[in-house]
Amino acid sequence: RDCPECPAMVRVPAGAFQMGDASTAARPDEKPVHAVAVAAFAAGEFEVTRQEFSAFVAATGHDPVSGCLTDRDLDGRWKFDPDASWREPGFPVTDQDPVVCISWADASAYVSWLSQRTGKPYRLLGEAEWEYAERAGSTTEFWWGDSADELCPYANGPDLAAKAKFPSWPTA
Repeated sequence: RDCPECPAMVRVPAGAFQMGDASTAARPDEKPVHAVAVAAFAAGEFEVTRQEFSAFVAATGHDPVSGCLTDRDLDGRWKFDPDASWREPGFPVTDQDPVVCISWADASAYVSWLSQRTGKPYRLLGEAEWEYAERAGSTTEFWWGDSADELCPYANGPDLAAKAKFPSWPTA
């Protein structure tokens, strides 16, 4: 951490990987798979928390615009809610949860504040950097392997408990 309110960072070494998705489920913007070289960088070890974002808002007076996709009705149908905000996204959250319901401009303002506060060059990750870090050297469809059935031990996704509450949700 570069300051008490700053996120914990990890160093990601330089390297190369195959970016994109060759599966039949791939969207057009995920094709073709192609080689990408990435320089070393640092990334947040975890998502920015509401507490970290709150320190930024308190220090700068930044006023994120309200409105985002949320499931306020808890019916499994996410829709735009103009009253939702990072403070009240429409579902229960704590200060230790990742901040949600912020825009790219809000995230950019946050990293700009971190840069000013610490004198270090904070910025948002580019698409290739994000995929490179997420893949962590894997070449499979998912970083844990090729089976979506193995999601639960490795990722936060819909499971049978979610399916019971929201029958229209797919499970992995």
